[in-house]
Amino acid sequence: MTARSSLPTPVRVVMRLLSAVVWTVLGLLAYFVCQGMFGGYAQIHSQLLTTLGMIAIALIGGIAWIVDERRPHDDE
Repeated sequence: MTARSSLPTPVRVVMRLLSAVVWTVLGLLAYFVCQGMFGGYAQIHSQLLTTLGMIAIALIGGIAWIVDERRPHDDE
């Protein structure tokens, strides 16, 4: 039994909705960075923001790959 399953149902629903909103916003930000939508605004250092966004996307992808590799697979 995990700590999350001991929470009341309304709290779990709110946590699930909040999680979905946060992941959606993060996904949209990653999409915007990949499409270069923040580019071209030198006064706010947009090239630096784009570079940092791409580094964050690469790090998250690497972490996801490592976590997946460490997970036990059924086909072995």
